[in-house]
Amino acid sequence: MPEAFHYTESPLLSLSVLLVEDNIDDVDLCLRVLRKAYPESRCDVVKTAVEFAHQIRKSYYDVVLADYALGPWTGLDAFNLMRTLGRDIPFILVTGALGDERAIDCVKSGITDYVLKGHWERLSLAISRALQERALLEEHKRAEHALRESDAKFQMLADAIPAATFIEHGNKCTYANRVAEKLTGYSHEELLKMNFWELVLPATRKTLVGQCTTHFDGYHSACSYNLQIRTKDRRTRWLNVTMGMFECEGGMASLITAVDISDRRTREDEMYNPMMFGVHLADAARFAVAPRRRA
Repeated sequence: MPEAFHYTESPLLSLSVLLVEDNIDDVDLCLRVLRKAYPESRCDVVKTAVEFAHQIRKSYYDVVLADYALGPWTGLDAFNLMRTLGRDIPFILVTGALGDERAIDCVKSGITDYVLKGHWERLSLAISRALQERALLEEHKRAEHALRESDAKFQMLADAIPAATFIEHGNKCTYANRVAEKLTGYSHEELLKMNFWELVLPATRKTLVGQCTTHFDGYHSACSYNLQIRTKDRRTRWLNVTMGMFECEGGMASLITAVDISDRRTREDEMYNPMMFGVHLADAARFAVAPRRRA
């Protein structure tokens, strides 16, 4: 497919136009306007639907200009045929009296603009505006595509790391990876209706929220805490949580990563529990005095 046109601030000299018109006098008038505004413009003229379909398939055009009344068919038919053929080109009606109701129907159908014959001075302005709108639309599409690619890469990365990952924006979770689902027991849809702090045990939630607020007041370095959450099945898990702040959509958002340290905490609790320490000491003593077999 030919490369798409990109609008620039400097005036265009060259323009590729498909003109759909069955009146030779109006063709001459339209060509005169085009050559004055765009000295190096190329214009193909067609009358019938067959000719139009043939040209729209084989060539690239910056803009399509079409009369509304074309004998057995109309400019609106031409626009619909162009869409059916999968082409998305700025389409401007250059027509006689159209009537308010018909003009509204054309605009609603997606036609870019219309210019009344007799007001030829508006044609170059309408073309320029249509090309600018197309350039902005293409830029928006490119930005959306880049954003989707970026989101996909981030999701692949977040799903590959072993830590549960959450993004909080405002009071809602806007992202949670698969590890987060597995750790909490909540589905992805359920997590997006919550925020991370709802998982934290109430006894520590208020203290930790206050500590985080104080920590991030004035700077955006990460902080790390050990805390307890309650999973969907009401189990308690210890997590080592790291939180960082970043700018997002004009506000601040938090990136939270969490690693399950429940097993480690259980071992530490056993080690420092006086009763369990006595058990371990007794086991060690028995091992020390137990008779050893001779080799």
